[in-house]
Amino acid sequence: MKKIVILFVFFSFIICIYVDYIKSSSYKVMKVVSPREIYIDFNRNFILDEKKPFLVNNLFDISDVKEMVDNQKKVVFSYFAFSTASNILKNNFVSIKDGDLFVNGKKYKKLLLDSGFFFDTTQESKENFLTKLNEIDIDNFVVVVNKKYHKVSCANVYKTSNFKIIHKREKNSYILPAKCCHKNDNIELKLEQNTYLSKGDINVFFLDLNSTMKPLNTCSTDACKTLVSEIDNAKRTIDFAIYGFNNQPQIFSALINAKNRGVKIRWVTNYEDSENAYYPEIAKLKSVLPLYSSNKSTNENKKNGLMHNKFFVFDNEKVFTGSANITTTDLSGFNANYAVLITSKEIANIYKNEFEQMFNGKFSKAKKRQISNFIDLGNNTKITILFSPQDLIIDNYVVDLINMANNYIYIPAFLITDKNIQTALISAKHKGVDVRVINDATNAKSKYTVHKNLRANNIAVKTENYAGKMHMKSIVIDDKYSIIGSMNFTSSGNKRNDENVLIIESVEISKYLKKNFLYLWDKIQNKYLYYDPMAESLESIGSCFDGIDNDFDDKVDKKDEGCFIKQ
Repeated sequence: MKKIVILFVFFSFIICIYVDYIKSSSYKVMKVVSPREIYIDFNRNFILDEKKPFLVNNLFDISDVKEMVDNQKKVVFSYFAFSTASNILKNNFVSIKDGDLFVNGKKYKKLLLDSGFFFDTTQESKENFLTKLNEIDIDNFVVVVNKKYHKVSCANVYKTSNFKIIHKREKNSYILPAKCCHKNDNIELKLEQNTYLSKGDINVFFLDLNSTMKPLNTCSTDACKTLVSEIDNAKRTIDFAIYGFNNQPQIFSALINAKNRGVKIRWVTNYEDSENAYYPEIAKLKSVLPLYSSNKSTNENKKNGLMHNKFFVFDNEKVFTGSANITTTDLSGFNANYAVLITSKEIANIYKNEFEQMFNGKFSKAKKRQISNFIDLGNNTKITILFSPQDLIIDNYVVDLINMANNYIYIPAFLITDKNIQTALISAKHKGVDVRVINDATNAKSKYTVHKNLRANNIAVKTENYAGKMHMKSIVIDDKYSIIGSMNFTSSGNKRNDENVLIIESVEISKYLKKNFLYLWDKIQNKYLYYDPMAESLESIGSCFDGIDNDFDDKVDKKDEGCFIKQ
């Protein structure tokens, strides 16, 4: 008996040494960009270093096939190829030997070749690959989302979260046909959230990036309809400051009609060179609405930031503002945004005073700070109205609110680069506050973003994987405070740009923003807590079918390498 115990202890010791050896010579996979490009934690610091990807040499996939292949077949094949690679790498030890990647002692490249979704330089390997490719009959596959199955050709399905492609024989009685797909492949997905909250004199509009597959110019969202309605109902004046305007015919027509019935319309925009304008329709707006001012690049204000506001003042009685530009991507729900309509002469007067300064040519630091900016709307709603750069919004307000948090801080953000916000969030996390951030995929590639440092300090950060942008610039804290505005959480937004921000103290509105945040949070898979999907790729749902250059590399949809499809 004693010998058995000794042997057991000996072999246990050997096993422990072997496991420790495996761990000491292996590394964690931080990100799978494609089966051929993998980011590995060589430094063992749990921080993604995107400068040093591991590349699998002499391995080819569907994007390298020159033969004519149906695009839907390519999508299915690419999905299975990526899933195969992810499943091989998931929860396994990875090591490097003689330039080859090994998973649990098995050569990664051989595992991929054996799957049939890849081939190497040998003719036999490519023939096996093409045989497997030819075996795919699109009619035998469906896309499953939330226990409903769609056709592979149903483009809307790629806008949803957690879609899965399966063979029809894998279906069971619990997976039902999706009526929208089988009746009309182009129908939009049903919105799962209330798109606005009405609370007395304030309405908050939620523009959900899950709501449409492509940017639209039909003004179909509640936010866009409300803006058109307020323009139509204006009797005396419309003053507005906008950063972007494009392809919004209903808003354009409403403004022209308002002018024709005698409404005085004045407006302010960021400077646009008509020949190189990012928003070329600004020039069209100038031709029909001549009472305008722009933040021109002159010797006096070279150091100015952007005129980045997006607000309207109607008859000195109502204000429409938020993070949404007057564009097809923002007002359609393609991008995630908040907009707010407030009925208050006091608040309208504050915005009008800000507008007057810009309309008279004073931008950025040339403006004077407004002293009275706190309004009690009644109905348990209080609002603080702030403007950049005079109010130093991040330094004097946002950081203080973060420091006051006791329960949670939820941030859906287009971009966070400000170090003071980073420090405050880390401090809040250390004292037990539930801190979560949803990050935009395009800006996750910025060298200034702080989201990697937040992750390194155990703060939960998900990077969205949708075609549309996480364009919000919002924070909700403790069912009490909501921050909504045009300002990104950056030094430029805080100290240079012309911006406006609302700090709303309201339990009901805060709970509404919290509900929306958690809805978006659940739509993003947990794997994006650990790495950032490419903004234009099969991982970024809908981005390969939306007609938009999502990652600004001058390549759209199937021409972008991220979509694994080459024409």
